[in-house]
Amino acid sequence: MARVLRRMLRRPLGALGLLIVTALVVVAIFAPQIAPHDPTRPDFMAILQPPGDVYLLGTDELGRDILSRLIYGARASLQAGLIAVLLAAGIGVPIGLVSGYFRGPLDEYVVMRLTDAMMAFPVIVLALAMTAVMGPSLYTAMIAIGIVYSPIFIRLARAQTLSVRETEYVEAARALGNRHLGIMVKHVLPNIASPLVIQMSVSMATAILVESALSFLGLGVQPPTPSWGSMLRIGTNYMSEAPLISFWPGLAIFVAVLGINLFGDALRDVLDPRNR
Repeated sequence: MARVLRRMLRRPLGALGLLIVTALVVVAIFAPQIAPHDPTRPDFMAILQPPGDVYLLGTDELGRDILSRLIYGARASLQAGLIAVLLAAGIGVPIGLVSGYFRGPLDEYVVMRLTDAMMAFPVIVLALAMTAVMGPSLYTAMIAIGIVYSPIFIRLARAQTLSVRETEYVEAARALGNRHLGIMVKHVLPNIASPLVIQMSVSMATAILVESALSFLGLGVQPPTPSWGSMLRIGTNYMSEAPLISFWPGLAIFVAVLGINLFGDALRDVLDPRNR
């Protein structure tokens, strides 16, 4: 881990991505200590206030502090991105690992055809359909995003397993009489972990975008809980009077996605053995 960190810090964009991701995590964890005001407490004497000494980024249509809501909104976005990706990997990696290792008709005609069917639809469309059926909430959005993203990890884990299962050390493990489960866990999975970790970092950025889109449409985080997507939706009603209401959450989404993508690209370069 220390070697990976040193290599990443040698890349300016990778260091920038790591800095942004670290800052987002710190802000999300210590939101109660960092936020200057209660994010849900309205101040009807300061509705649609511009940035000033009391409210550094201004207030929204109910007089709530935008900076505090942005800080707490980082919790929802990072939670949705992280848990949704972990759920997708938890579903997709075991299925892809077993499917690629044993192959056969179940792999070819069931697993691959189901993943093809799911990937034929845009991610946001499937997520919208699932949240509409299960009801709008942050947890529903996380479950929907995790299920929708699982085919990506199924195909990636399967493709990597198909390559690794033919290597000499796997053949040697079979010849020594090791069980299939032991071979998959001890020999195959560790050698396909790098591309899976990289895919998780990249998918997390997209998951944050999907969660923001669902919250923007009213199918994600529900009021009064702060969310960047819902803040962006509210701000569209006051574009002429207070355009900064939409600007700040849009900037937060942009910075978060940019930082995670830069971090994922640097991680890919560091873990790629061809770059060593």
